[in-house]
Amino acid sequence: MASHGGKFHQAMRDKYKVPIYTLRLPFVRFYVVNSSSLITSIQSQFRTLSFTAIEANIAANLIGVSKSTQAIIAHNVTSDEGYLMSFPKYVHSALSAGPGLDAMNRRSIQVISDSLSASAKQEAITVGLFHWVRHELLMASTEGVYGPRNPFRDPAMETAWYAFEPGMMAFVLNLFPRIFAAKSFKAREYMVEVWERYFENGWHEQGSALIKARVKINDDFQIPLKETARIELGGSQAILTNSLPGAFWFTYHIFSDPVVLGDIKTELSKGVHIDDNGTHTIDLNHVKSSCPVLLSTFKETIRFYSSSTATRIAMDDYLLDNRYLLKKGSTVMMPSSVQHTNREVWGDIVDEFVHRRFLREPGAKRINPVAFRGFGGGTTLCPGRHFASTEILMFAALLVLRFDVRPVTGKWSAPTIAKSPMINALPVPDYDVEVELRPIDGAASWSVSFSGHDKDMEIAAEDIEGLTPSLRH
Repeated sequence: MASHGGKFHQAMRDKYKVPIYTLRLPFVRFYVVNSSSLITSIQSQFRTLSFTAIEANIAANLIGVSKSTQAIIAHNVTSDEGYLMSFPKYVHSALSAGPGLDAMNRRSIQVISDSLSASAKQEAITVGLFHWVRHELLMASTEGVYGPRNPFRDPAMETAWYAFEPGMMAFVLNLFPRIFAAKSFKAREYMVEVWERYFENGWHEQGSALIKARVKINDDFQIPLKETARIELGGSQAILTNSLPGAFWFTYHIFSDPVVLGDIKTELSKGVHIDDNGTHTIDLNHVKSSCPVLLSTFKETIRFYSSSTATRIAMDDYLLDNRYLLKKGSTVMMPSSVQHTNREVWGDIVDEFVHRRFLREPGAKRINPVAFRGFGGGTTLCPGRHFASTEILMFAALLVLRFDVRPVTGKWSAPTIAKSPMINALPVPDYDVEVELRPIDGAASWSVSFSGHDKDMEIAAEDIEGLTPSLRH
């Protein structure tokens, strides 16, 4: 499992062809789920088969909260009155369609637009595509969340984040990170000090509704401000760890295939308005609702690369689907790679990147939405999926419309991912791709308008209107 990652679960699925199977290791028992119908049943039992019980342990190890704070977080993990079960209620309004999400999207997209405008003033620039995209999205995301006193405006904070991230698994598994992940440990403690200043000075009050909600739940549960600084490491992890590499792979697949690039540029161009002063404007609503190929390519990127595994702890013995006994204390695993490589769902070309795969085209078989696990599901569904998706789609849209992106070597070649940290649900490339960014019309002025900001996209199964309520748990 450790050496082969998601391919281990794929091999087990193909060899035994069973809906669910047991892996017994010393002192622990895993149940690995292959059947998408069982996933629906598991998600409906979110108290008996609990994710929050796992989340409580991660808090202690990854971010290093005190014993008293850990006791608060780990108390009543399956009760609506508990900290972890209450958390979604606090942040829901900030991350669903409405003024909170709108404000974050506007700020993050404005940061992207301004940065690309600055780059467009140069005749051409050569960058490492991964490092460049990663920086652009990190700044856009953190500006949207943390406001004008965003700690990531200091390059030292960004550097510390990149030093901390590769060692996260050592913290999660409690593998003596102070010794074996010393660089990550030092970076973590530096960031905690920065976050302490941010909260102690009240700078979060100038930030988004999301950061205010995260502070409020800690206040309501009597968690000290110094501990809120540690907990915010988890907040940063939520908005950065997967969106940054996801944006890179999305960008790579758009520009490395002329067919993909042509399809996307055609539908984007239809939404560009040029006024009498020559200003080009692209509307957010057009990108979200009238660019199905762009959205399909984004979802295919996630399907193709996602290596996340949704996990639950059995709090009691439970008979799943009236057939499979899950023993108390065991771990239930639902690897996304198993669902994303299922030939019965995705067809014989499941191993290929097909940018139009998610289009609703006449005669095409509709994909079971539960089989797409890129954002998790049920109580593990990513609450920030609409914020991340919107900024990544707009970044790609502006880049396609404003720049030619070509590899310095003259040939696109996808980097390997063998060394990617296990903590990432979307892998980090082993090496970068050097590209040249050349503005299509550097003299043109561009802006973004924001109609349709109050509408969510169908990113996950739970976003589809009329979906069975059991998927929403």
